[in-house]
Parts: sequence; C-alpha cells; structure tokens
Amino acid sequence: MKWTLVPLAALLLNYAQGLDAQVTVSAAVNAASYLNASLPNGNLTQGGAFVVFGKGLGPAQTAVVNAFPLPNNLAGTSVSVTVGGTTVPCIMLYTLATQVAAVVPSRTPVGSGTMVVTYNGTNSAPLKINVVAHDFGIFALNQGGSGPGVLVNAITNVVNSSSASANPGDLVDIWGTGLGPVAGDEAGGALPGNIPNLNLQVYVGTQQAQVMYAGRSGCCTGLDEIEIAVPAGVTGCAVPVYVVDGGVASNFTTMSIAESGSSCPQSGESDPSLLQIAQKNGGLRVGAVSLGRVHAYTATIDYQGDNASTYFVKIPAAYLEQAVQLPAANTCEVTQFPVGTSGAISGGALTGLDTGAVTLSGPIGPYTLHPISTGEAEIEFSPSTAAASPGLINDGTVLLPGTYTFTAAGGKDVGAFTASIALPAKLNWTNRPTVPASIDRTQPLTINWTNGFAGALLQITGQSQVSQGVGAQFTCWADAAAGTYTVPAAVLSALPHTYSNSGNAQGSLDVIQIYTGPVFTPPGVDYATTSFSDGFDIGPVTYQ
Repeated sequence: MKWTLVPLAALLLNYAQGLDAQVTVSAAVNAASYLNASLPNGNLTQGGAFVVFGKGLGPAQTAVVNAFPLPNNLAGTSVSVTVGGTTVPCIMLYTLATQVAAVVPSRTPVGSGTMVVTYNGTNSAPLKINVVAHDFGIFALNQGGSGPGVLVNAITNVVNSSSASANPGDLVDIWGTGLGPVAGDEAGGALPGNIPNLNLQVYVGTQQAQVMYAGRSGCCTGLDEIEIAVPAGVTGCAVPVYVVDGGVASNFTTMSIAESGSSCPQSGESDPSLLQIAQKNGGLRVGAVSLGRVHAYTATIDYQGDNASTYFVKIPAAYLEQAVQLPAANTCEVTQFPVGTSGAISGGALTGLDTGAVTLSGPIGPYTLHPISTGEAEIEFSPSTAAASPGLINDGTVLLPGTYTFTAAGGKDVGAFTASIALPAKLNWTNRPTVPASIDRTQPLTINWTNGFAGALLQITGQSQVSQGVGAQFTCWADAAAGTYTVPAAVLSALPHTYSNSGNAQGSLDVIQIYTGPVFTPPGVDYATTSFSDGFDIGPVTYQ
C-alpha cells in the first residue's frame, strides 16, 4: 500500500487524540499544605479538600462549581475513592486538564485505598492514597503550603502581612482544610460548627495559642477555620505558625506580629529605609565577608573544612520586597523537598559588583582569595589529602581563633575597604551522637553545646528522605549562648521514617552556629555585613 500525505496526517491526528484521551494521575495532595503523600502529614482526610495533578484530567479551560448542591461530575470530570471495599464519589470543586480539586466526603472510611479520576468516560489507573480522620493543612499565600499563611484578622478581615501585623491578644483566623469529618449534606452547603474529637495545639513561634474555634467555615464545603488569640511574648515579621493534631504537625507557615501597631520589627535587607533606597535606585547594592568552618562526621570519615569568602551583588528591588528577616531564637520550621519551584529569583537577576582583589590576614595568612565570579571570591582550607585546585590550601591549615581582616583593593563597582571578623573558639557539640545514629521521632531531641557566641544563633537542621530525593527537613534556631535546646517531638513528627540506599540511611543532622556582625558600608555599597558560621554535620542518621 502506498501512503499519501492525507492518510498519514489522519493517522497522526488519531494517535494524538488517543494520547489526549488518556487520563493520567501523578499525585493527590491536601489542597492547603501540598505535602507529599509519602510524608507523615501528607494524608487525605474525611471532609477535606484535595488537589489532583496529572494529564487529561479535564477540559482545556478551567471549569469551576458555582452553585449548591455541589456535583460529583463537573464538565465531564469525576473522582472516586475506594477504601476497605467502599467506593465513594468525591465532591467536585474545579477541573482542568492538568489539575482537579475536590472534597473527600466525610462518610468515606479511613485507611489505605485508591483514587480514580474519570474524564469523558475514560478512567485513570488507580492511585494509592491514605485517608485519615484529621490531618490539617494551612493555606499559604504562595498557594504551595509554605511562607506567609492565609491568616486573617477575625474582626477586620484583613490578611496578615508585614504591613498589617497582628498584635498580642488579637483574634486571628487560620484558614485551611483537613480538620475532620462533619455530619450532614456537605454537597448542599457549608456546615459550620466546632468539629468534635479534636486534639489540637496551635503554636505561634514557641508559644501555644488559645483556640477559640476549630471547625468548618461558614462559606465553603471542605474549608476549615481555626480562630486563635495571638499569644504574648513573640514578635517578628516571619513567626512560624503550625498546628499539631494527635501529635502530628501540619505544614509550617509564618505570620507577622508586632508588639503594637501594624508594622513588624524589620531589620537587615528588609529595613524600610533600605527598601526605599532599592526602589529609588532599581536595586540594593549589598555585600558580605564571611568565615566558615564545618566538621563532618560519617561512619568512616572525620573531616574539617574551613573557608573565607566575599560576595557583593546588586539585588533587584522587586526581590527585596519579598525578603524576610532572619528567624528568631527558639523557633522551628519544617519544609518538604523537592519544593516544586525552579529556585529562580522573582524580580530579576542578581548583578555581581567588582571589588578588585581581596586578601585575608589574621592568625593565619595572608592569603589572596580566588575569584569565582564578579563580586564573589573564596579560599578553602582542607586536609592535605584534598586534591589541589585554585583557591584551595591543602596543607592541613585551619582557621584558628582570632581576628581576621579582609582587605579589598577596590574595583569598578566597589571602592577599597577593610573589614574584620573576630572568630571565637570552635563550637563544641557535647552530646553529639556517634554515627551511624538513630533518632526517635516521637521523643524530643536535646542538643547541648559549649563555646556558644553571645549574639549568635545556633541552627539545628535534620533531614530525612523517604525515597530518593523526597523527604522533609526541620530547622530550629536557638540562642547560641544558651548551651542547650530541645527540638519538640511535634516538629520531629513531620519527618518521614528514613529509608536506606545501599545500606546507608538517607538522613542527616547539622548543628551550626551563625553570627552576623556589624554592618559596614564600603564605597559603592548600600549595606554589607560580616559573619561567621561554625558547626557540625553528621550522617548517616535514621529517623524512626
């Protein structure tokens, strides 16, 4: 048979239409937290809203429900869940080709099951899911479950922000989904009222907030509302907020709190005066000179690596407007990975600022830093076994305690300057576990140390993977001078059980002291800091 152009085109068209007709589901997540289903707090809930991702799920243009009762089929799309042999049609909210939102009916049994999405009569392959009674997720302004949360003043209905901060005692509504099941016809309309059998604690920074109401909102099916009184004793532009129900933490978001007034206490690159400079000049010229030392321990390696670096760039004003302060001491957050973002800076690219050659002198040296790019230079100190490379000192030299001075010759963007950093004695983690280590996620984790530097933060970071490249990380910050900090069990509960790859547990624990010193302003720079970091990295660690 001889092919002509028309039959061949028709064959290709039919093939493409066949592909479009396929319904493929890749994930189903809580509509607020967006947490991976493999994480301890990534379950679907009775009565909770969820989002399904995939291909061929619905029409090319978004179709949204607009009246009660809410349907089980919208523009040809329907979703069903099967648990324990019982199949229940879900309540539709919106649909399009790559994303569908719906509500798990409260009558759905709890337990492991499957989900099927149907579009125009074609079913997806079953997706494994787990339905529980309670697993609250907080909505975030980034629509991805992290950063500033959708927290609203209960009296004024103004969304919390750095310019609309809450004050101690204010009533604030936390919007989310997943509080639990309700009785009645959910599809027929909202069913407000406190949800029974909740074991809720809401944390704002380190303080537990008084819960005034926890139940369905008065507007929407599957949308929950927790009203709290903002506790005293915590302020900041990015105070962590999370909910613990039955010992399991929600996703972590942030809110802005001021002791009085509407503006949170800002500093650093978020300082309003610096933002004004950035807006006037199209960006802020910033710089940092830093010292760092880290001691890494594995089952077979004991390694210390130190470095000195400089970094000078112009940051676009649009990016600075999104910046937040460094966290406050005695606060924690948990983030999942991968985060599903490109990592690109919103608002434009950074532009390096030429400083000319930079040298380091002090208890060791002098050394000339190796240029990496415009505005960035570094020198590394590693054991004698390290392979030689530009900017590497591999004769066993390490950073000794004492005062170090960076001297820049000056370049086309930044004038000549000197900046000094006083590096204290090495941090000592006194109860550091022997690796491989094991950590119980159901118990608090206490970290003790000596040689903490007054004014520094101690950053404690633990990471656990549930599969290759998928997992969660907690980070807590403590006053470095305190000498001890206990990571709450609720924070650890958000980490998954660590999986092993080739016999090695894919988890780690870091304890790092971070200090940001005095600000200085070299010619051609609006804001520059001195800093040092000093700490430990251990692994493998199993979180169980």
